[in-house]
Amino acid sequence: MREPFVYLTSPPNNADAVARTFAIGKFDGLHIAHQAVLRQAVSTAQKTHSTPCVFTFSPHPRFVLINDPAYEKMLTPPYERAAVAKRFGIEELYVANFDTVFRTQSAEEFLAHYLIPLGANHIVVGYNFHFGKNGATDALGLCRIAEQMGITIDVIDSVQDHGHSVSSSLVRMNLELGDVVAAGKLLGRPYRMRGMVVRGDARGRTIGFPTANLTLTEPYVLPKTGVYVVAVEVDDAKYRGMMNLGYRPTVESALHISLEVHLLDFDGDLYGKELIVDVLYFIRDEERFASLESLREQLGKDREFVQNWSTN
Repeated sequence: MREPFVYLTSPPNNADAVARTFAIGKFDGLHIAHQAVLRQAVSTAQKTHSTPCVFTFSPHPRFVLINDPAYEKMLTPPYERAAVAKRFGIEELYVANFDTVFRTQSAEEFLAHYLIPLGANHIVVGYNFHFGKNGATDALGLCRIAEQMGITIDVIDSVQDHGHSVSSSLVRMNLELGDVVAAGKLLGRPYRMRGMVVRGDARGRTIGFPTANLTLTEPYVLPKTGVYVVAVEVDDAKYRGMMNLGYRPTVESALHISLEVHLLDFDGDLYGKELIVDVLYFIRDEERFASLESLREQLGKDREFVQNWSTN
């Protein structure tokens, strides 16, 4: 199966003569401000009969440059980034390995070594875009350099939400607070994670709440610990469910966070399957119960809440 993105560990060869329009950025989350950049790239590509593309980076530059551990985690890993971008009309996604060689090149070298060989004829970036060694070149500097190389450019203004510029940091902050509704509004879609179902201790089944224990397929940014309403897709079927993200204090003293999902109206074996989990609403904090019976009673209330929950 063809990869949904092209991973570049070195400058590309000039392998084709295809004209391309590039939306360039970190695109951590591909939130609604990023989507404005994508829409402009697609619109320009249609007018110029070029291929609309995204050029982005991995690992996150903030993690590489200042070793911020929070940015080792991703809102949208490359596979998810490609899937979201394609829904907006992007046809190709290029992911550059943000290593020492890449990050120490100048802005001029970036255009000459990467974009021109890929046939770039137009570039779209956000107003706060910086690139080149030490982030020395801003959007205005890019305009000057691109013009000298015969490449046109659009710079997209800030997108506002309640007086704040929409940003990946704002999405991350809302997830940290457990406000997945606000995070979803900024993303333009529910926050999504993917994981493989692995065998657990089956304790949930003994109290009437069988759960799928997930190992995430990528290092996702995790929301606040607690219990959530989720929508789950597995084998092309969709279910409503409740997710517990936390340390399971009632049944064990875990040192690491576990992610368990109970699907409503499902009866079957999920072991070894991939679950796509959209996190919709925070129900309550995780808590320690005096007994398994108390936990079972609370889970019953949680399930009733999930059944009756509505976006209205």
